[in-house]
Amino acid sequence: MIPQLSEQKIKDALCVARGDLFVAASYLATTPRQLDRLIRSSECVQAFAATIQTIRNDPEYERMSREQFEDELERRACEYQAEALDVIHELAMMPFDTAAMAEVKLKAAIALRGDPNQGKGDTSHSIVLAELNQLYQQSAPRIKSIRVAQVDFQ
Repeated sequence: MIPQLSEQKIKDALCVARGDLFVAASYLATTPRQLDRLIRSSECVQAFAATIQTIRNDPEYERMSREQFEDELERRACEYQAEALDVIHELAMMPFDTAAMAEVKLKAAIALRGDPNQGKGDTSHSIVLAELNQLYQQSAPRIKSIRVAQVDFQ
């Protein structure tokens, strides 16, 4: 074995690369051919590489990997929703000096409130966006007419 490439380093690289020889070689800053020679020179590393391949070909492993991926997506979505709710709360609580800021505060409060027909805390982004769009459509003509009226007085 090359001194800087111990059996443990090779095993770690194979594990991270999920058995892919080319990816593992890139992690170890060597060529796939050199890594293959190093694996073939050690029965312990050969057994480890064979075990990784056996696990990768197992349909149960594939199912578990897919479930873990879906669980991670769900966990991240929950974290991002919590962060978004914090931002909306900050918007709803900030003081306002202009009508535009009052409108932002109103939209934030509505988004925070969520849909009263759903369970508490169960807000859907599409429902919030539809509600915000409806409020905008209702207030946009009024705001435009106020702006026109202000320009006419000047």
